[in-house]
Amino acid sequence: MFFKKPQIIRFEQNHCNAKVDDNSVLFVRVTDEVEDKNAMFEVPFTHNAYVIKGGGDGRLYKSGTYDVFDDKKEVKAWKKGISVDIVYMPKDTSVLILWGTPEKVKYRDEASNKVISVGARGQFGITIVNHEQFFRKVVGIRKEFDLDDFKKRFSAAVVNEFADCFLKVVGDSKLTYDKFDANRKSIGLKVGAILSPKFEESWGIALVDFIIEWLGISEEDSNAVEDAAAEAKKQEKLKEYLAELERLNDKEWEREKYLRQLELQDRNAYYEVLKVVGHPPVAGAAAAGVSPVGGAGSSFCPHCGGPIKGGDIFCPKCGKRVVKEAVICPHCGKSNESEAMFCATCGTKLK
Repeated sequence: MFFKKPQIIRFEQNHCNAKVDDNSVLFVRVTDEVEDKNAMFEVPFTHNAYVIKGGGDGRLYKSGTYDVFDDKKEVKAWKKGISVDIVYMPKDTSVLILWGTPEKVKYRDEASNKVISVGARGQFGITIVNHEQFFRKVVGIRKEFDLDDFKKRFSAAVVNEFADCFLKVVGDSKLTYDKFDANRKSIGLKVGAILSPKFEESWGIALVDFIIEWLGISEEDSNAVEDAAAEAKKQEKLKEYLAELERLNDKEWEREKYLRQLELQDRNAYYEVLKVVGHPPVAGAAAAGVSPVGGAGSSFCPHCGGPIKGGDIFCPKCGKRVVKEAVICPHCGKSNESEAMFCATCGTKLK
């Protein structure tokens, strides 16, 4: 007796001519290929298959050979014209996706408290971990897989989530912008670890080897951060100096000694301290180019320590004279310094 062999639907019957070993093709669809009620379909060991009958809910099958119809009810429905779709999806994939931020990420630098714009780009691989969710999100009613279109859509979705993940990672790590480049690998691993579960749930796809190849900010932002950081460091040191002066508040000699040491170590910081405490400059101020009294620049009153400006004759704080009167030579009329004993022009004794 002659028995007709049952029809077996195979992966190779796909209309896009995809090869079973081409893991960059994330799905192929075989539709309406059923010819008899005893038809079967084969799932290669490299793939899983999602079978949809009549456009309704589907069922996932692993490697093996299966009957297309489970019972007489399905056979009857098929005879009335229901469609049968078999969608094959690879277990392993070899798709590399490039990504980049079209708009820079706004980030507040930890050290300078400045907001800077950070650009980033890199790459990652993918693997399908939930074939049913992948079918619902990616396949849907699509007849053929378009790799370029998929890369574009999926990359855009990942980049859309990148900013929040990046800010969390660098924020938790308290990284300043100048540490970004040295920590690109660890930042990428941490960002990928946050992103992957999100896309496993929403797309059925896990991210593999999420890599940040470049992180950068503009030269303008870099300079602004450096300037702000330098100013912050300067203010911190000033606080330290003022705290030490406060500690020595009742020890005038030790305060003077401390100020003299500060002048030698950091002259700019020394004058910043003097501005705050209103203390007259100690020895060495004239050598630094700052006029002690009545000079071109700002200085301090020798009587009360209050600030005075170049050209002031009396202290605006205590009212005492800060400019000493010149001595006029009675012989030649030369104007001499107040301390002069003899005229600098004719030698006449002045005192």
